Amino acid sequence: MLLHVFDSSYGDVTVEKSAAETHGVDLADARSDSRVADGVLVQYASITGDVMDAHPTWRVIGRYGVGVDTIDIAAATERGIAVVNVPDYCEEEVSTHAAALILAATRRIADADALVRQGRWADWSELRPIWSLSTATLALVGIGRIGRETIRLLAPFFGRVIAYDPFASPIDGVELVSLEQALAQGDVVSLHCPLTPETHHLVNAERLALMKPTAYLVNVSRGGLIDGHALAVALHANAIAGAALDVLETEPPLGDPLLDAPRVILTNHIAWYSQQSELRLRRLLAERCAAVLAGQNIPSLVNRAALEAASSA
Repeated sequence: MLLHVFDSSYGDVTVEKSAAETHGVDLADARSDSRVADGVLVQYASITGDVMDAHPTWRVIGRYGVGVDTIDIAAATERGIAVVNVPDYCEEEVSTHAAALILAATRRIADADALVRQGRWADWSELRPIWSLSTATLALVGIGRIGRETIRLLAPFFGRVIAYDPFASPIDGVELVSLEQALAQGDVVSLHCPLTPETHHLVNAERLALMKPTAYLVNVSRGGLIDGHALAVALHANAIAGAALDVLETEPPLGDPLLDAPRVILTNHIAWYSQQSELRLRRLLAERCAAVLAGQNIPSLVNRAALEAASSA
C-alpha cells in the first residue's frame, strides 16, 4: 500500500513516511514518485470529483489541517473514498493566537507601536477609548475544541462570556445566546466555526450592523466566514472599533480591501503554527490515513456516517 503527499510546504516527507510505516504503509512525495497510490495527503490543492476520477485507486484523502472545504466531500463519499483531517493538532496554538489578537486589538497594541515609531510618544490620547476588559463581554461564535480553550484562556479577563453554537452543550459560566445576541452584545466577537455553505459570509453587512460601534471582530477560523468588503466598509465608517484577522477570503490577499482598512490587525494564517504543532499535524495525518488503508478505525474520519450509510444500503 502506498500513500502520496500531493502538495506540501513542509519540505521533505520523512516525518510522514516514518508515521505511515507504523501501519505497514509506504509513503512518498507525488512530485517525485510516479507510482500509483492508494491515497493522498493534500495541503492547499483543491480536490474535486474530476481529480478523484483521475486517480481511481485512491481510497483515502487526508487534509493537512482542520478545515476540509478544499475537498469535495460528497464526491469522495460517492466514490467510497474516506476523507481524513486532524482537528486535534493545534488547539493550544489557535486559541493562544485568538487570545493574543483579542488582547492586542482591545489594548490598541499595533496603533501604540505605530505612534512610538513615528516619534509621537506623547500622543497616546489618540488611542482613546480603551475599555477595561473586566467590564466587557466576550462573545464566541462556535465553541468546539478551540472555542472552549479560548474561553478557558480569556474568561479571567472578561466580566462576561457569551456564546452562540447551535450544536454545543452548556459550559459553566458561559451563557448560550442567539447569533444576533452574540453580535449585538459582544464587546469582542471571536469566530470559531468551520466554513460551510451555511456559514459562508456568516458575518455580512447586515450582521455587522448589529455590532456595537465600540466592538472588535476577531477571526482565526476561515476567511470566508466574513464578507471582507462589508467589513472594510464598516471599518472605514467607524461602525465598529476594529478587527483582528488571521485569515482572509483570498490568501495571499492581493487587492483585498481589508489591507487598506483602518484599525485592523492582520496575521498571515499562522494561528495553527508552532514547531510542535507542525510535526504533530504531519505525523497524525500520515498515521491516520495509513490506518484507514490498513482497515483500522481512526478518530477523525470526516465522512464516516455517510460512508457507513452507503455501505449498509
